[in-house]
Amino acid sequence: MQAILKAPNFPSEQHSINHLLNCCRVLTRLMPFIFESQECAEWEEGFFWTPRQVEKEKKNEDDKPEYDILPCRGELLLTFTIQALFLAGFTVPISLATKESKVNYAIWENGVGSTVPIGSYKDNEANRTEVLRLLVVLLSKSMYIAPSQLLIKEDLWLRFVAANKRMERKVVLVMLCSFMNTVCNYDPTGWMPYNHVIPAGPNKEQLVTLCLTALLILLDYRSPQQADLIRQHDHQQHTTEATSEVWTLENPDAVPKTSVELEAFTPTDQQHANHPDLDNAFRVYMSKLHRPQDFEFLMNGMHRLLTNPMTAVNTYLPGSTKRTNCYIDVMMLCWRLIETNSRFTKYLMETDRSLDLTVTLVFHAMDNKDKITQAGLVRMCAFMLQTLSSNKEYCTKLNKPFTTHSSLPAVIRIYAFNGTYADFLIISIFSLIATTQGKLSSLYPALLLTISNISPYLTHLSVTTATKLVALFHSMSSPSFLFADEHNYQLTMYLLETFNNMINHQYVENPNLMYSIVLHHDYFETLDGLMFEGAMKEVERIRALREKKDKGQQSVDASTKETEQNTLLSKEGTVDKKTEEEPVQPEVSVTEEEEEVKEGEVKKEEEAKEGEPSSAVAETNKDNTQSSTETNRTETEETSVATETPVEANNDNKNTASEPSSSQSQPINEEAHHDIQPMARNGFVPSEAWMSYWKSKLPLATVMAMLKQLVPSVEEKCSTTQVVELEDLMKFIQSVELTELPEEGKSIFIRKFQWGEALVIWFRSMMWGQTYVSSMHDCGAWNGTSIKLFQIKEE
Repeated sequence: MQAILKAPNFPSEQHSINHLLNCCRVLTRLMPFIFESQECAEWEEGFFWTPRQVEKEKKNEDDKPEYDILPCRGELLLTFTIQALFLAGFTVPISLATKESKVNYAIWENGVGSTVPIGSYKDNEANRTEVLRLLVVLLSKSMYIAPSQLLIKEDLWLRFVAANKRMERKVVLVMLCSFMNTVCNYDPTGWMPYNHVIPAGPNKEQLVTLCLTALLILLDYRSPQQADLIRQHDHQQHTTEATSEVWTLENPDAVPKTSVELEAFTPTDQQHANHPDLDNAFRVYMSKLHRPQDFEFLMNGMHRLLTNPMTAVNTYLPGSTKRTNCYIDVMMLCWRLIETNSRFTKYLMETDRSLDLTVTLVFHAMDNKDKITQAGLVRMCAFMLQTLSSNKEYCTKLNKPFTTHSSLPAVIRIYAFNGTYADFLIISIFSLIATTQGKLSSLYPALLLTISNISPYLTHLSVTTATKLVALFHSMSSPSFLFADEHNYQLTMYLLETFNNMINHQYVENPNLMYSIVLHHDYFETLDGLMFEGAMKEVERIRALREKKDKGQQSVDASTKETEQNTLLSKEGTVDKKTEEEPVQPEVSVTEEEEEVKEGEVKKEEEAKEGEPSSAVAETNKDNTQSSTETNRTETEETSVATETPVEANNDNKNTASEPSSSQSQPINEEAHHDIQPMARNGFVPSEAWMSYWKSKLPLATVMAMLKQLVPSVEEKCSTTQVVELEDLMKFIQSVELTELPEEGKSIFIRKFQWGEALVIWFRSMMWGQTYVSSMHDCGAWNGTSIKLFQIKEE
């Protein structure tokens, strides 16, 4: 390989292109087996990363021997691979060769750093694919390291490329710009439909995918010193968990830290605090991008690929648009760019591209919410939404009307929608929680924190959005949900913070939400008056109902199956094996029933807001004291059973590869004796002291103060007027001046996303898992080797 690269007459018969390609292909197939073998670990480090000494020629025989220190073989191999990416006549046009060298570091395509294309040919692109595949393989040693050792062991291969102080600045910049431009110039749709049915030439998507993979690997590098800083930060949060209770904008270093947030949520921006990018040249130069035209080019290219799945399923001609598989990698790149370059984030916020990105993230989350294999993608969407929500400009921009909603794919289109981007985002988050039966319970904190972060700046929320928020609070404030896990009360706190932010900062601008809170004031009063003994009885009652329902369903299933078998026997005389094994149609899940109930509440409220007389509101509110017990019992029976569903359903998904666990709920131990308090996850047993601890911290004071002032006023308004138009009632609510609100709820909480050790491992596992899966269909380089970083389940 060295001889070919330094040959002045390349390409020639002696030093041909095929010889160089064969060198790349042999190394691509060989290196994964060297990385995999534990027996070769010592040999690999000694052979590739030990400096070599070569004795100099002696001028006189009596002279003492002198030695030259030669570079390590690993350094040479990586250097030659990078040079092969810019070899004239191989990966760049032959016209770029110079008298001094055939290696010319020229940016492959126009875009960032280059306005004139170099005029590459199809053969150049095919050769780039081969060399990039070798580069990715050389940087893939992480795949053969256990997750627990991932940030402890230094990857010498990756360090040499990403943090090599001796590597020329020009080489780093040309690699960075070449990879980014290749990705962002790629248009899978083309200028005519069905252009992908008859492929012409090399597969451009392979080249784009490998550029993405190589760029993500290099941007993801963290030195052991940075890993130590992450671990120290996590340890500090463990030790300060009991004392750090509150964080406000005035005190950004104090944040509530419990196991729900421990690895993911903190207001401190680690990039500015510890400067982790200084050891990564690619991150440094990506952070220095500043021209608006560069940001526009990058965002146009990434948005084109991110929306490709949306376009592919939303066309008039079925199958006319090629659906790419690299959109997950593009989303990772977009996330890296947002967290690395503050100017790019500012560009997103100043334009409407942040709103386009929000719609795209919601689409991918909704489209993949029921796919276990794409759980990591949904997790990434949730974290990116939380990242965006920590920006004030983004929050205020969400108040823009969503006028193009009708053109969205059916999977995220909301029926009869006429609201803002904030309405769309909140309703979509509600749908993610309500329709997944607890499979996404580990993402509830990120989703609810997104709503909490944007809440101080939202105006004119629609009827549907207001009702969904109150219904979500009703579900997450039920005893069966609160007692299912030690930290579930935090989710209730996030929702209460959302209401407090609206009341304190946007009361006049959100009459629909205030009306919905007043209409369902018993939800908040019930939580305020919740006692341990009564809550335990309610939990036991719901459990008994569930057991009874499960037993009844089992008997119905058994009788139905027996009837079907008898019918088949009478008709055919034999039981078809396939029919016997076919499962009975399952009943509607409890969560779906709850969704129907909530949809009914929304429809009733919307009908009322269309002009129906509202005098019934007063009668309902007057009778609440008499019928609240019966009503709450019925509604709690439905919602409490439903809120236990996420707790149980999440257990089926706990084997998802390489996902960090973060205080997910597990089923309550049904074998526990009824006289003993029920056990929840990890042996947790609810106690009165535990309940007193979190109940005293619930930020209920603001909501209760508003209800104390507003409910009597609304009842009086409705009782003195025979027919009250809803519009008049909204104006009345806006005219009421809240004078008795406590000061403690007026601080704004903003919780940013931060990388913890577990999340760094998760992201790297997901990145390499995506690379492994995408390469399996093209004679993958890692086929036949034992991967340690993540689990592989073949169907």
